[in-house]
Amino acid sequence: MAQKIVFLHNVVPQVVQIIQAKAPQGLDLVVLSQKAPEAEQAAAVREADFLLLFPGEMSPALWDAAKKVKLINVMSAGYDRLDVQKAAQLGIPVANNGGANSRAVSDHAMLLMLAVYRRILDRVDNVRSGQWARGRMGLDSFELADKTLGIVGLGNIGRMVARRARGFEMKLQYYDVFRAPAEVEREFHVAYIALDDLLRTSDAITLHVPLHKGSRSLIGERELGTMKKSAIIINTSRGPVIDEAALIAALKDGKIAGAGLDVLTKEPTEPDNPLLKMDNVVVTPHCAGITFDTWARRAENCFANIVRVANGQPPLWVVQFTES
Repeated sequence: MAQKIVFLHNVVPQVVQIIQAKAPQGLDLVVLSQKAPEAEQAAAVREADFLLLFPGEMSPALWDAAKKVKLINVMSAGYDRLDVQKAAQLGIPVANNGGANSRAVSDHAMLLMLAVYRRILDRVDNVRSGQWARGRMGLDSFELADKTLGIVGLGNIGRMVARRARGFEMKLQYYDVFRAPAEVEREFHVAYIALDDLLRTSDAITLHVPLHKGSRSLIGERELGTMKKSAIIINTSRGPVIDEAALIAALKDGKIAGAGLDVLTKEPTEPDNPLLKMDNVVVTPHCAGITFDTWARRAENCFANIVRVANGQPPLWVVQFTES
């Protein structure tokens, strides 16, 4: 009997079709919406050898049903919605998408950087309102070239950001809890630096870390106070990595110059969130990693990982449960 992959999803039919087209031969693929009755989902999980999830969420009933599961592969880079501790207790490895959306997220990080520096929303609104002259002297608009970019987290996405930023002639430095090998630093032209020093010396800071206890409020009042007043911060990772109240206060008080945010603490955010009213802030709706192009890569990476395990090999891109 063929081993079974159960794909639990909350995506549109067109995306399901893309993923089904990439399904590996020799394995059965069962596709089920996460909106289906829980009993129906649990029955499918009970027969599953592998789980493919988007988003990465499982109820207690599904965990109870996951007796045969050899691998849970989430189709996202982040895994904070999934109870990784529970998976570890059950001996089930959890893997992410292996950088399938790293191009998309790194593109978006650069987009936000440019949008904040060039005040693009103000310029577009200016033209749409029938004006033309605002900002023509450019005194509130800045280039990326020769700015120092601080990359917090040098994983798949952080490295892609480094590659793109170098094309804009930025100076690159990074912090990560695990320092990259010397050959990686050379390849991506990045210099390792302590977090406080990165905050103090960077003109732009971009965050690319997973959300866990140790990274929650990684950037708080103290860290924001360390930054240059002329600096901007970009977040395409997870909202709670920044203390949102502290960020709002820092922006209001002029302690930093601006922010580009694809993620917020609460999503969707409240319409009265002060960040939405600030002309030095650009907010997008947690869409950085989702493009048409990413879906086929997500499916290819995840299915290839599942096939590895089906063939008796260890999985790639395994995430670790951590309390620190």
